[in-house]
Amino acid sequence: MSSPFFSIVIPTRNRYNTLPYSIETVLKQEFADFELIVSDNSDQDQTISQDLIKNYQYESRIKFYRPPAALSMSDHYEFAVSRSIGEYIILFGDDDGLTAGALGKMYTIIKETKAKLVSWARVEYSWPDRVQTQLANQMIIPYMGKTGIMRSKSYIKKVITFNADYRYLPMIYNSAVNRSVIESLKSKTGRIFNAISPDIYTGYAFAWLLKEYITVGIPLSINGASSKSIGAAHEANDTSGKADFIALNKASTIKWPDTIPEIYTSYLGIIEPFVQLTKFFPELRNYITRKRIYQILIRKLESTSQKDLDVKISKILDSAKKDKAFYQWLNNYIQKVKPAHVANTIEDLENRVGFDGSHLIMDASKYGLNNVFDVSVFIGNLFGNIKQYNYSDDALPRLKKRIKKAVAIIIWGV
Repeated sequence: MSSPFFSIVIPTRNRYNTLPYSIETVLKQEFADFELIVSDNSDQDQTISQDLIKNYQYESRIKFYRPPAALSMSDHYEFAVSRSIGEYIILFGDDDGLTAGALGKMYTIIKETKAKLVSWARVEYSWPDRVQTQLANQMIIPYMGKTGIMRSKSYIKKVITFNADYRYLPMIYNSAVNRSVIESLKSKTGRIFNAISPDIYTGYAFAWLLKEYITVGIPLSINGASSKSIGAAHEANDTSGKADFIALNKASTIKWPDTIPEIYTSYLGIIEPFVQLTKFFPELRNYITRKRIYQILIRKLESTSQKDLDVKISKILDSAKKDKAFYQWLNNYIQKVKPAHVANTIEDLENRVGFDGSHLIMDASKYGLNNVFDVSVFIGNLFGNIKQYNYSDDALPRLKKRIKKAVAIIIWGV
């Protein structure tokens, strides 16, 4: 039996209400040469119901697995991907999905370019049950997406200094990755996922291994945020969701790096996986200093209250105590910057709807979209077939090219 071209991997934990819609975004693809791996990491009282499994008993492309014990996110991802046999691997969560026609578009690009990895833009979708109710039903569609070659070194440096969007890294969440790239990473680091934030970790790791990669501006998948999403739980300060995540991580062999404070902020979520990767590729340490990391952290420090801010500053200082000189510098720097708590008010969705220059923000419910499968069909119809494109062009034109193009437009109007 030959291996399928794509392996779609969906790790799931306690989200039986969203999972069926994620599954449907895969099974309804016109391109049929794939396998779908569903790995259930749920608690005993919330495992995938037998009724759901029976619904797919005649679908040979879907396979259900369950690890022997509850695992951390990174460990579960490792378990789930190990069950796949496809040539190209895609992984996403149980409230995410593929856009309609996505696999066919990926296949066309891969065959045309012979690329070992193809990355793409994602639609951001908030399910109706999202805990932050102001964000419920929000759908953010990228309309100025980058297409072409991304240069890994320069883009990684921009991301880790908070000057570029990490979502354009070639993460396994938004990329089709050739098995040879995954095996190369495993041979160098012992496993695929080596960070508390496993998705972003793979973005850095694959970018570093490949040096450059293709990205596509058309959204080929949907990043969902539901009531049980880990990221949404942190943003909403949902203590039960965070507690589950923390407890499972404590049982894992992957530990938080001792060179940065273990607190939740947007920046640390981006920098932690990079710091983890430097343990295997020490040359990456030249990309950013520890002092620079702390400077960005202090200047971009988020908090839910004044008490939360005080606790975070205390933990930041504690993380530097082993180095007296560094601790003294950090203490002085905090006194100089004087981080302040700023209340994060979220506007109602109706006031955010519109075009922001690069994204179209919509209220999905007004178009009858109530789940990720509905969004999948809508986006597939909205964008249609992929157009011919020279994927060898720079996705981020260099300054000299941009200046030449601007001058041509001014002089010639073209």
